[in-house]
Amino acid sequence: MVRHITQYRVFIGSPGGLETERKRFQGALDKVSRTHGAHHGIHFHPVGWEDTLNGAGRPQTIINAEIEDCDYAVFVLHDRWGTAPGGRFTSGTEEEFRLAERLYKANKIRQIALFFKQVDPRQARDPGGQLKRVLAFRQGIENGRQYLFKSYDTVDEFGDVLDAHLARWLKDHTDRKSAPSASGLATGDTGTPRTAVPVVAPGFDYWIAEANKLLEAQPPRYAGALFCATKATDTAESDGEWARAQNTSGVAQFHLGGLGEAAAIFASIAERFLGADDLAHRLWQARALVNQGITLAALGRGEA
Repeated sequence: MVRHITQYRVFIGSPGGLETERKRFQGALDKVSRTHGAHHGIHFHPVGWEDTLNGAGRPQTIINAEIEDCDYAVFVLHDRWGTAPGGRFTSGTEEEFRLAERLYKANKIRQIALFFKQVDPRQARDPGGQLKRVLAFRQGIENGRQYLFKSYDTVDEFGDVLDAHLARWLKDHTDRKSAPSASGLATGDTGTPRTAVPVVAPGFDYWIAEANKLLEAQPPRYAGALFCATKATDTAESDGEWARAQNTSGVAQFHLGGLGEAAAIFASIAERFLGADDLAHRLWQARALVNQGITLAALGRGEA
């Protein structure tokens, strides 16, 4: 039986030192293609330096041509910026991101996913030239407020968020396939055809980022943070996202004086991951237990 498969090419760009994340990226694409591809008629194909054939000319030009043929782009940065590829850009990753950015604005790339691995605080206090460039780039992304990004501590946490992105992209594909055709319907519009502007509801990344900004504001805005964290819980697409949103809700409740509600939230996280084997889930359970203990102590139940 002939099956029609839609291939989505996903580019990953990162400086050196993030080889484990790149392997996790390839494994995630392979897994979702194997487990859901046949059923939904979809295949996610990884594209990166290691997947590009050797060719004549400037190496960066070759990889740029690959990016232009991609549907999604993923960028991961930590404490290294990379080396200048020749030309006006200071690193290959910067050139790749700016190209992906232009393609995204031209509706040729569907989405850009941007990740920053957390830097050791001691290193952040005394950054070298490489880290300074990464921090400046991140600050530019924050100031521009055009792209949502995700910070992570462990490869497992990176994998959880990447899996959520893939699940969303898979859903986008199935929604497009199942959407009824508008052919033959009378719209009443006989004027000049206009390009439809899609309205996209904010997702988890947006709400959790807003919640954290409100928690870290001076002074903190705990009520707003609780609202955004609740929205993040509603839009979470993985256990890791749910735990992060719930934990943020618990922190906000604690500072708002809702100690009983906070204790219940932290208890629910700990119970959800009871007996979990995944390291990221066990870390969330540990955080929840610590926070639950602090909250119970504030309630005068320190022995618990």
